Amino acid sequence: MIEQQEWIAPDVFEQRVIAAFRNADLPLGGYACARGVHYVFVGSAGAYVLSRRLDAERRTPAFSQWFPLLSWDEREMRDEWRVDVEHLPDNRPLRGHGSAMPAAVVANGVGLMHIVVGPVHAGIIEPGRFTISSGGETVVHLDAQLSYSHRGVEPRLAGMPAFDAARFVARICGSCSAARSYAYAHALEMSADVVIDDRTHLARLIVAELERIYNHVADLAASAAGAGWGPGFANGMALKERVMRLCKLAGGHRLLFDAIVPGGVSAMTLRDPARLRAELRPVRIAVEAYLKGLFGNTSLLSRWHRTGIVARDAARAFGAVGPTHRAAKGEIDIRVFAPYGAYRQLPVQVARASSSDVFARCRIKGDEIRTSFHLIAEALAQLGDSPPPPPQAFVVPPGTTIGVVEGPRGAETIAAHVDETGRLERLHVISASYRNWPLVARAMDGNIIPDFPLVNKSFNLCYACVDR
Repeated sequence: MIEQQEWIAPDVFEQRVIAAFRNADLPLGGYACARGVHYVFVGSAGAYVLSRRLDAERRTPAFSQWFPLLSWDEREMRDEWRVDVEHLPDNRPLRGHGSAMPAAVVANGVGLMHIVVGPVHAGIIEPGRFTISSGGETVVHLDAQLSYSHRGVEPRLAGMPAFDAARFVARICGSCSAARSYAYAHALEMSADVVIDDRTHLARLIVAELERIYNHVADLAASAAGAGWGPGFANGMALKERVMRLCKLAGGHRLLFDAIVPGGVSAMTLRDPARLRAELRPVRIAVEAYLKGLFGNTSLLSRWHRTGIVARDAARAFGAVGPTHRAAKGEIDIRVFAPYGAYRQLPVQVARASSSDVFARCRIKGDEIRTSFHLIAEALAQLGDSPPPPPQAFVVPPGTTIGVVEGPRGAETIAAHVDETGRLERLHVISASYRNWPLVARAMDGNIIPDFPLVNKSFNLCYACVDR
């Protein structure tokens, strides 16, 4: 998935972007650089970018007035890249400055009250503030404000050699590390026309699917906790631990840092396929028993059904990806829609649901866990007992390249602008969590306040991916 930068004339740019948002199978988002603005999409031929060079006034229309998914993207363009985005529907700063956060959007009226959750939460999760407007217990509106821990990763990486940036990309978020590393490696390799061997493709698939399994198991455990079923949480988190030990065995790190690198996989990846194959079997059996118990619990399912509904139109308008997208009657899984690596040879059964509620999101994840175990077993069988080869060295050419892969939460997108010396002029990350967070707020409309932990955990999105 690569698009060399081509500047579109200003007089046709607006109509081209609007047509793309209406016709693209999956819009991914927008971003700015020093010279222009860019909007990223996935169509039938893969990922592509529509770009416009900015003039001295750096003025561009706000496409978020028609496509709400771009609200955060265009506010970021304005705040961090000095782009004059005209007619922004939400004109607040995207992030706080110092200790001051933008005011929350609330509903006002007779009988309405406001409840603030966060930014400090129980446990060790990162900060985020959720302001609930309610009439009695019924939620009228929820406003989510993140970026309390915004780190400025993207400007930090500007000017860094593209190869050196890979280890920082891997650490933007722990739970999405393999997928994001895969997207970044994929982007650089496509720009240089690097051909990756089949054994490396298989190793990458194994790593990516292990990451999917441990995330989905944790999400299901959290959704059990949100519904008040303690054993489902405890057993699920114990299984997550077992899968993370498989990650350590497969990639050299529990969070799979640096398991996938530009040009291949690390020296620690799949050093002992036979041992991984043997240790995978009992974990697969245990996870299957857990899933049967989880989805066989009628009391639990009664809390999941009809809670936190995200209608298909809302999912499309706000740019849902991954399980959130497919739980709302969406059909796109990047592994199938725009296949890459070993996914071109190993078929993926796309999990689908239609009820758009907590149950649908959990059902998708349960089905994907089973598919992931199957894919890993097939890949290990083809890999045999020998490790994959070391990564290739290559020269990254100048240009703009886009990498998109299907992570646990959906499309993980990396846009890399590389200069003539092989250094990053601009790196932009569009995470699945960044795309899906606004849907958490919409899923609470019409629900009761005690549903918030359950609805939130059925998405179980990353704060760090937004606070990049």
